[in-house]
Amino acid sequence: QMFKGFEKLKDVQYVYTPFDSSLCGVKLEANNKKQYLLTGQILSDGKVLIHLCNYIESWDDLSLSQKKSLNQRYQMGCGCKVS
Repeated sequence: QMFKGFEKLKDVQYVYTPFDSSLCGVKLEANNKKQYLLTGQILSDGKVLIHLCNYIESWDDLSLSQKKSLNQRYQMGCGCKVS
């Protein structure tokens, strides 16, 4: 599920990353048992790109507070500037 970006992209079927870690490529477990929080970019051609400089975390490794904030709190603050 995507929390932001729906105004640019309605459905994400593929997420792209460089070939290997030397090019900042990300290796993820590609099975239905593991879920991730992914941040990345939506390119002009509509592709979603992730790399090692993005925040990428296994959903199970997030704290309860982070999960709750992603589902409720963070969307309330989307209009502010964080520095």
